[in-house]
Amino acid sequence: MNWIDVVSAGPGSEDFLTVQARRTLDEADAVFCAERTQNLVRNPAACRPLTPFSKALEDMEALRAEGLRIAVLLSGDAGLYSMLPILTERFGREALRVHPGVSSLQAFCAKLGIPWQQARILSAHGKQLTPSALCHTVRTSRMTLLLLDAEHNPCWIRQSLCDGGLENAEITVGERISYPDECIGPWEDRVYDSLSVALIENNNAGWASRAFALPDDAFVRGKTPMTKKEIRAQIAAELDLTPDAVVWDIGSGTGSVTVECALQCPFGQVFAVERDPDALKLTEENIRHFHLQNAEIVAGSAPEALKNLPAPTHVFLGGTGGHAAEILSLLEKLDTPVRLCGTAVTLESIREFFDLLREKKNFSAVQIAVSRAELLGDYHMLRAQNPVFVLSADLCGE
Repeated sequence: MNWIDVVSAGPGSEDFLTVQARRTLDEADAVFCAERTQNLVRNPAACRPLTPFSKALEDMEALRAEGLRIAVLLSGDAGLYSMLPILTERFGREALRVHPGVSSLQAFCAKLGIPWQQARILSAHGKQLTPSALCHTVRTSRMTLLLLDAEHNPCWIRQSLCDGGLENAEITVGERISYPDECIGPWEDRVYDSLSVALIENNNAGWASRAFALPDDAFVRGKTPMTKKEIRAQIAAELDLTPDAVVWDIGSGTGSVTVECALQCPFGQVFAVERDPDALKLTEENIRHFHLQNAEIVAGSAPEALKNLPAPTHVFLGGTGGHAAEILSLLEKLDTPVRLCGTAVTLESIREFFDLLREKKNFSAVQIAVSRAELLGDYHMLRAQNPVFVLSADLCGE
């Protein structure tokens, strides 16, 4: 079979290239590679540019059809944050022969003399690494390894951790691993080479509960009404959030639902939409109080304030200002499905929500009447809270 050989280059130095990889490169008629790995190809005439990917894929297909031996040289280990998924999607697994190698993270940990089987791995290569995703990972893992780039550099890591309340985490940086000018040491406030990796150690890491419903007194409070703990628990059940969800919290009020959603979606984004200045201030204070980096305030009234936001996967309606029908119309014009949940406490809003949602897919309406025990003298009495309706449905988009 006319294979495409996917060769792992290792961290960069030829000393880390395996014997099998060396032989494969020497026998190839064409080697697609990045500029920084061209020095590993002994026949310069065989080198082909790896970018742009679309052009490289077309050239691979054409040369393969001619019966030539094709190799694709990928930095590090081909199985770790590389172009391998793109090659697999284009040519199929059966057409590829993958040659493993030493990743820069593996070489970095070996230099430090530490095992890394328990580490969580994040990468800025070819994907968006957010401060929220970074902090969530560090908060829940004693050991985090990162492949960095020019933008997501060690100083960006340090700032993100400080903003997320993780300033005590220890950062070790490795620059140009395997090259003669390799440098490994604790984080410093300076400019780093783009070929850098990092180790973050957090001895206070622990399992982060995804349970909704923080205590009411955990939030900064004001005169703005707040969605209570028991109601937030039901909202969580109805929304069924995913870690990478994009959430619109319309009528954020104090921001309690915004906070809960942001904690549930460390790899996603929450947009808190609110028109009242006092409520906006409370939402902002609670976002800051919980060190959230994936929650953004949007000042304005829905539906106008929603029109330039990224399309949501989940929407919570905490207050619509009488524009529920218009908001629903906007959501139904989106191309993607949306999980919608809203609360209602007045008879008028209950009727409005019911009429708007009852014909929608997976419609649900739950009434919650909570009573809390309060100490009165020597006895505990139950004090009833306002009953709340929680309504939800799936909007399938156009």
